[in-house]
Amino acid sequence: METSDLLCMELHGTFDVAAVEAYLRLVFDLGDRQGTFSLLADMRDLRGISPQARSRLSRVERPYPYRAVALHGASFTFAIMSMMVVKAGRTLAPAAFPFELAFFQTEAQARAHLAPYRDPPQDRA
Repeated sequence: METSDLLCMELHGTFDVAAVEAYLRLVFDLGDRQGTFSLLADMRDLRGISPQARSRLSRVERPYPYRAVALHGASFTFAIMSMMVVKAGRTLAPAAFPFELAFFQTEAQARAHLAPYRDPPQDRA
């Protein structure tokens, strides 16, 4: 967690079922402890997502704890694949996918997109 309301991740190599299970444990544990948050994911080094992993991501037992998700650096193929996972999930379990998903070329663009979803800065008295 970069802050209490922003999880930053880098995806490397192939996202397989084992990686998805670890990711889901992390995300739901954070959501249970901290409530909702935004996700900023760097997909520049992602090389593949197995069909089983895509299926698992779209078939969750409870809502993802995301306010919004911004992915950057994704190839066209992975951007389409990610959109398809979310669309399939929204068909199977609409309440589990209450967040907005957006794609950007750069991290700066993705961060700017997430700004309205972030907690307001706390006054330092």
